[in-house]
Amino acid sequence: MKATKIYTLLAFLMMGGVRMQAQVNEPEEILPSPTLIVYHIDQWSDGQIILNAVESGVGLYAVIIDEEGNIIDYELWHSYTNTCYFLTESKFFRMSDGGLCFYYVKGPDHPTVYKVSISEDFELTTFEFADAFPFPEEITNDNWWNFAWLPNDDGSTFVSGVYIEGNHSVQMMVRYNEAGEITHQWSEITSRATTSLLPPERGASGCRLVMEDPDAKDVNSECVFFDDSLNVVDTKHSIYNQAIGIYRPHYEYFAVHPETDKVYLISDVSFPAFNGNPEIKADVYMGQFNPDFTQTKCVLGPYTPTEYDQMALCEAIDFHGENIFMCSYMNTDWGGYDPESDNFYVAMLDGNLNIVGEIYYHNVERMVVPYSILVIESGDCLVSTAGKDRKSGEMQHAIFKLSHAIFDGIEEAHDAGFALAIAYPNPGRDVLNIRTALQNTHVEIYDMSGKQIYNQEITSNITIINTSYWSSGTYIWKVIANGKVAESGKWIKE
Repeated sequence: MKATKIYTLLAFLMMGGVRMQAQVNEPEEILPSPTLIVYHIDQWSDGQIILNAVESGVGLYAVIIDEEGNIIDYELWHSYTNTCYFLTESKFFRMSDGGLCFYYVKGPDHPTVYKVSISEDFELTTFEFADAFPFPEEITNDNWWNFAWLPNDDGSTFVSGVYIEGNHSVQMMVRYNEAGEITHQWSEITSRATTSLLPPERGASGCRLVMEDPDAKDVNSECVFFDDSLNVVDTKHSIYNQAIGIYRPHYEYFAVHPETDKVYLISDVSFPAFNGNPEIKADVYMGQFNPDFTQTKCVLGPYTPTEYDQMALCEAIDFHGENIFMCSYMNTDWGGYDPESDNFYVAMLDGNLNIVGEIYYHNVERMVVPYSILVIESGDCLVSTAGKDRKSGEMQHAIFKLSHAIFDGIEEAHDAGFALAIAYPNPGRDVLNIRTALQNTHVEIYDMSGKQIYNQEITSNITIINTSYWSSGTYIWKVIANGKVAESGKWIKE
């Protein structure tokens, strides 16, 4: 163990001092902590997970845990005692030799790129690239954003970044050789850039970069295809061809399926008011693309009327066999106590982006923001989160462990503290939407006297109910599966 000092929190965790046993109707939490936030999570070995985590006021750690959340080993790789006004790190990458690595860029001067290699015996080696990332000298660290990294088998690395210059942005891309020297460089001026750097299609070389499409008639993205020398060989414009009335996603995360080469996306999009629904300012958006970035399908996640409170963050997609798992948070009000707001959402989809199962987590007492999802060999999911008590503001972070059975088992989901259906917008006016992935179900609506006023079979993921002729007041909705109430709740018509 290389850390020169065992800090109080990690020592406490190593001794098993912080453990939280899940009670009935509470999700299982592992590695709970008021100060340790896990940003990135990946498989280390059979039965072991590796984390990239930050401890408030101390620094950043690489941590190995077992699947129950017990810490096995850890390493401090950046201390907050170091002078650094800017630092952003990557997810984990699997190297050709089977090891792991991650990258980071730090300031306060010109952005310096580092690579941290992790050996099989958990030895961390940090390598500083010889050439700084080529931003102009007059650009301050406050104007750097959206770095992305992509290692190559020959030891070289593609690095992309964005800096703001006046009313536009400049997208930069460089290729570093194994010695950390810049060998190739490319840049483009755009109105705004979002960086998603992806490997090439299987059998090809180079890389793919997704960013703002400055030539699109609407607000959209493009994918630029590069060869090894950063020559542009193709460009796919307006890749969001199946979304209607969208604004540019604020956050997006792409992942390439390791077996099919399909590209999957989780993002947030916005819609104007339509069909009686109010304006949607940040809806979960999930998409599927061929390797040439022709979109084949898209599906929407849960609705929210509030700006920026549904996002895809960090590593929000993972794969298990033919299934794709996507995670986002929903309706989180960081401004104060909101007992009606939800916390996070996980969808299990098949390879054609059909929703197989969905779960929704809501905690009245705590706001929970997910960062990364990992599907382990058993099919269970681990979701790393940051959390805050809604009333006191005290922090409580954790990793949630989600059993595979909760996606289609009603009792299993309820016992684990998750819901399988939601109603929105709530309150609403002319439209009530019931969202569920449960099969062979129907929805019943009752007024407060207990009289049933509506009954409809559920045939799709979202059931749209016209409520324009209903009186204002409170109603009870129920989703019935196999003759039993699967989910229920109150809905208010304004």
